[in-house]
Amino acid sequence: MGDIKSAFEIAMEKLKDIEEVTEDEKARWKYLPAGEKLATAYLKETVNLKTELEQYQGKAREYVGKGIENLLLSLIALPENEAATRIGSKAMEGIKSIKEDQAAAETMISQMVQIIAHYTDQGEKQRRSAYDQLKQQYSQYLQKAIQQGMEMPPGLSSDIEKHPRFQEEWRKRKNEFEARYIESLAQMKQELSQIK
Repeated sequence: MGDIKSAFEIAMEKLKDIEEVTEDEKARWKYLPAGEKLATAYLKETVNLKTELEQYQGKAREYVGKGIENLLLSLIALPENEAATRIGSKAMEGIKSIKEDQAAAETMISQMVQIIAHYTDQGEKQRRSAYDQLKQQYSQYLQKAIQQGMEMPPGLSSDIEKHPRFQEEWRKRKNEFEARYIESLAQMKQELSQIK
């Protein structure tokens, strides 16, 4: 009959199979979160990112910078409100401040600002027009259905904008519309992250 092993012995055997953690991985685990903390403090206006980053050297500096950049890039998005717009702008400024190639970073950030401005200005007009058009189409559809003797289910509002099918269709169209902007921003964020 074989020996029965304890959970500790089984765990120790499995740990033998796992490769040893490299110094690079240890640095990444330690300094990426440090960079994220700096980015959070920057957003609260308590630190200067460039000054803080200069305190690190070698791999530590690389990973702290990457942590800052990762957090700030995640905050650059299509603005849902004024607060999101301010945070996105501040995130772009923060990223630019830690880049060595300031000119390339400024060029990419300018393009991102243009995409966001177009979404905010022209996109709003296009969304409003598409919304009104959908509302009119759906209104005509419901009127036609009622004229053909179809009854509205009890408890369902005659307000077209509150109708579940209208809301579902609007969400679908809005997502399709925003997808182009989101894709463009994602590409630009990727390019920005590759700038030294």
